[in-house]
Amino acid sequence: MTYIAKPTPRVRTPKPLKSKPHVIPSRIRQEVIDQYAGLCQWCEVPGGALDCHHVTRRSQGGKDAVGNLIAVHRICHSYIHAHPSEAKARGFLS
Repeated sequence: MTYIAKPTPRVRTPKPLKSKPHVIPSRIRQEVIDQYAGLCQWCEVPGGALDCHHVTRRSQGGKDAVGNLIAVHRICHSYIHAHPSEAKARGFLS
C-alpha cells in the first residue's frame, strides 16, 4: 500500500476593509444606553459593554437616530446579525 499525502489546505488572508468602520456619535450612543438604563434589549441582562444596534440597517436607509437604535451586548449584537430570521421575528431587524 502506498502512502498518498493529503493536500495542504489553502489559507486565505482576509481582505482589508475598503472603508472605515461606522462610528455612531458618542452623544447619540450615550442617549440610547441611558434610554434603556444599561439593559441589553436582547438578553435583558444589565451591565457590560453595550453596542448600539440599528433596527433598520444603514444599508436600507436606517439613520443614527435614537428611534432606530437599541442597546445590546456585543455578543448579542453578533448573534442578531448571525440569526437574522430570529432577530426579525423578535423585532430587532426590519
